Amino acid sequence: MDMKITRNYAAYQNAVSSAKHTEKSAPVSPQAAGKARGDAICISSEGAKKSDASAFAAALTRSMEEEAPAERIAVLKQQVQDGTYQVSAEQIARRLMSGL
Repeated sequence: MDMKITRNYAAYQNAVSSAKHTEKSAPVSPQAAGKARGDAICISSEGAKKSDASAFAAALTRSMEEEAPAERIAVLKQQVQDGTYQVSAEQIARRLMSGL
């Protein structure tokens, strides 16, 4: 891609310079340093975080789409109506600590 910058060239240079310093790249082995290198991909730490968040959101969506057994739902509804449903603080803490 060829880009022609006509305005605010200094701002463009600063953005490119700061982006180069924030991106992480894999170290090059001494053997590979002497060889001609082809294309490479650098993923910034922000990109990695976005990828992780996307994977987590997809897993959460899949788990929410799974239906609970009708029998289990009926039992829970009855317990709530009777006022006998108990919330386990230990179970809530485990779920919070597991990230779900």
